[in-house]
Amino acid sequence: MSDLLLTTKFHTPPTRSNLVTRARLFERLQVGLTGKLTLIAAPAGFGKTTLLSAWRATETGGALPFAWVSLDSMDNDPFQFWTYVIAAIDTLAPGVGATPLTLLQSPQPPPIERILTSVLNAFSVLPMGDAVLVLDDYHLITAPAIHGVLAWLLDYLPPNLHMVIITRSDPALPLARLRARGAMTEVRANDLRFTPDEAATFLNQTMGLSLTSADVAALEARTEGWIAGLQLAALAMRDHRDRSGFIRAFSGNNRYIVDYLADEVLASQPAHIYTFLLHTAILDRMSGPLCDAVVGSETRDLEPTAHTPRAGLSASSQLLLEELEHTNLFVVPLDDNRQWYRYHHLFAEVLRQHLTNGTPAEEIAILHGRASVWYERQGFVVEAMHHAQMATDQVRIAHLIEQHGLRIIVAGQVQTVLGWLSALPEAWFRAHPLLCTIHALALLFTNQLEAAEARIRDAESCIQPNTPAAEAQIIQGRAAAIRANIARYTGDLAGSVAFGQQVLRLLPESETIARTTAMLHLARAFRVSGDVRGEVEARAIAVVAPFRAADHLLGTLAAITNLARLRVLQGRLHAAAATFGEMAQIAAEPDHLLLEGPAYYAGMGDLLREWNELDAAEQHLTQAMEQLQGRLVTDAEDVALGYLALARLQHGRGEYATAQLTLESYMDLARRRGFVSPLLSRAAAVQAHFALAEGNLAFAVAWADTNSLNALDELPFVRETEYLILARIWIARAGTDPSGSWLQQSLRLLERLMEDATTKARMSSVLEILIVRALALWAQEARSNALATLAQAVTLAAPEGYIRRFVDEGMAMMTMLHTAAAHGIAPDYLTRLLAAFPATPNVQPGVSKQAWPVQRSAFSVEPLSQRELEVIRLIADGKSNGEIAQILMIALSTVKTHTNNIFSKWQVTSRTQAIARARELQLL
Repeated sequence: MSDLLLTTKFHTPPTRSNLVTRARLFERLQVGLTGKLTLIAAPAGFGKTTLLSAWRATETGGALPFAWVSLDSMDNDPFQFWTYVIAAIDTLAPGVGATPLTLLQSPQPPPIERILTSVLNAFSVLPMGDAVLVLDDYHLITAPAIHGVLAWLLDYLPPNLHMVIITRSDPALPLARLRARGAMTEVRANDLRFTPDEAATFLNQTMGLSLTSADVAALEARTEGWIAGLQLAALAMRDHRDRSGFIRAFSGNNRYIVDYLADEVLASQPAHIYTFLLHTAILDRMSGPLCDAVVGSETRDLEPTAHTPRAGLSASSQLLLEELEHTNLFVVPLDDNRQWYRYHHLFAEVLRQHLTNGTPAEEIAILHGRASVWYERQGFVVEAMHHAQMATDQVRIAHLIEQHGLRIIVAGQVQTVLGWLSALPEAWFRAHPLLCTIHALALLFTNQLEAAEARIRDAESCIQPNTPAAEAQIIQGRAAAIRANIARYTGDLAGSVAFGQQVLRLLPESETIARTTAMLHLARAFRVSGDVRGEVEARAIAVVAPFRAADHLLGTLAAITNLARLRVLQGRLHAAAATFGEMAQIAAEPDHLLLEGPAYYAGMGDLLREWNELDAAEQHLTQAMEQLQGRLVTDAEDVALGYLALARLQHGRGEYATAQLTLESYMDLARRRGFVSPLLSRAAAVQAHFALAEGNLAFAVAWADTNSLNALDELPFVRETEYLILARIWIARAGTDPSGSWLQQSLRLLERLMEDATTKARMSSVLEILIVRALALWAQEARSNALATLAQAVTLAAPEGYIRRFVDEGMAMMTMLHTAAAHGIAPDYLTRLLAAFPATPNVQPGVSKQAWPVQRSAFSVEPLSQRELEVIRLIADGKSNGEIAQILMIALSTVKTHTNNIFSKWQVTSRTQAIARARELQLL
């Protein structure tokens, strides 16, 4: 991540030895450490940054660890802002930011609050005293998303971390609440103004003017102690003999004083200094080499004007910067080595105004273009893009995106690249296929799947008969790579595998990440075919190594997740759990699991559910749900597994209404995300299974009669769950069919399913088929055959500890197990199984007498307050907690309290479930 950061932004500005000592303000800063926040807020030129850096240079301030971030307008990108903040905190306690920065640079990072939680938790347990985090020039941050999260961060700052915000205007933070709690210290413009004594010290000692006390008083009165005004006046008076007359000659507001005095200061500069000042004013930060690149060849490229006289530079830029600092000409060093500088903000504004007024726009664009080229060569692409955009150079913007866009997207700055792409006209995409594929990838990661597909088609339309074959294959291969991920995110596993095959056929070996990811798509083929035999497992194992070799943590975790899923299908639950455990070991830090969190927590949660460790399973599955909430896109299979496993757990506990709500929430999400129909039909089948278990045969039969399944189908593995539920429903219908045809139909279907499962080594399926077959034979009163089949199932299940597969079949299975125990079949294991059955059946009274989904709506719920109604409606509109707090003008903690109240009243655990319940109650 370090190659994306300008290290000068972390430097505390050095202080001059002859600064005016401001003991009264230093004392206030020291006292402020007892609260969460110190706010230094005043207009430009009041010495805000100088005050804090001077305090740090004192014995008291110098004893504290400082982390300093100098912000600029480019930091309105939340990714960039939080990257700098976390990296700064890491300088206070090396190591606490390593995992969060890794999470941030994933294409689909977890919610920033979760990432920051890991930072705060790690920082709070460190054995260290007070430390200070400084955010300088915060007025340049205008993004509401940043304000909201920063307010959250302030709420949860550990006691040993204090924040200082330096700004020209009050930030959009809950200042009134902090002020009321005594958690904030404020330093305002009136505090920062020089007193008469401080003004005298500054003018006569720091600036060396030797003014009379009357002149000092007059100048202090005219500037009202405004430090920048005093400094400009001092610079302007250096060459004036009649300084008293000069002081009497100007008056007015601060803006007038700046313009008047700046003109005086600039007019006195030699031509080469004046030119240097104006042309480097386009830079937020300056170094000697950067300034050389910007101004070094202006005599060849720029026409002279009245305001920019043609003149060669008399010295290198580095010497000029040092000279400007020495003469107090509003140049601020940014590091102790004097390699990087910036102009005082107020002076920079004046210089830019002079440059804009006196220089043609095309010549200013040349300066920005030079800066852009220099920054790109140094590896600072964001800064290079900023200057390309200031130059409105579309060719260069496109070049930077094509050369660096893919890497930056993969590093997590998806929104950044989307912003760059929006600056280009549509016509550019029709002629630049690489831009199209980069745009498609960014759209993919923001869940704009239809738009991503449209951009892929734009890329393909760029292929002409005269397009070189190698170039055409690159375009087609990258298009296939993106389509493979679109298919995965919508649950189209067959499509994902097919596109993965195209990637391997079209892209050269040099496209390492795309090809390795394609190999992972192919390694997921077993989820389509159901084939988990040895050679298939070997392929799933082999794909892990390339990701590890590339140090690609996200890919490594995804490959290991896939292997764990395969072992679940093989019926090797302990091996699957060990594989999930390997994910935790590879992640090194628990928070790294956030990268592949939903897959890990859903998979491990379902294993724990099967072992009847329901409390642990609930914790894992709830974690999976929470992580799914903050992701725009994720593997559709992970989403399905998490929701269905949670619904099964809830149903197994007798929480029928909650289980139904979970299923409906999943189906609503699946429709909104455009999941393929098999994932929706699987959830509908589980609904029917739940109804059957609750005694509502009519609902289950209605599902069986309206779907397209029958015993003569080809029986694709992706619909195996549905076929097994269909078989159970046919068994239940046997009680109304003296001919026994439903039982015969069920047994024929199970026989065909068994053949496929056995051939493909899918022992998890074999176990479930044996269980359902035993139930069918028991219903057929073929008791000996039923017990023999059950014994096979028990023999297969016992080593792996299956429990819920038996328990969730209900009373009929419990009766069979008691009979099997009486026959001496696996007594120890059967004792465990029978102990897992509830003491009384989990069947709600009257459930079979009414339409099953409807009965849930009759449950009484505690009404919401008016404010809670406002909150749930904003949640349904997709607003974050921070946005809700701003809209309702309430504290973030109050939003969280209302949200928790809603969850408690409705007995839900996620926003998605709450939205579903609100729709059910017709509140939206």
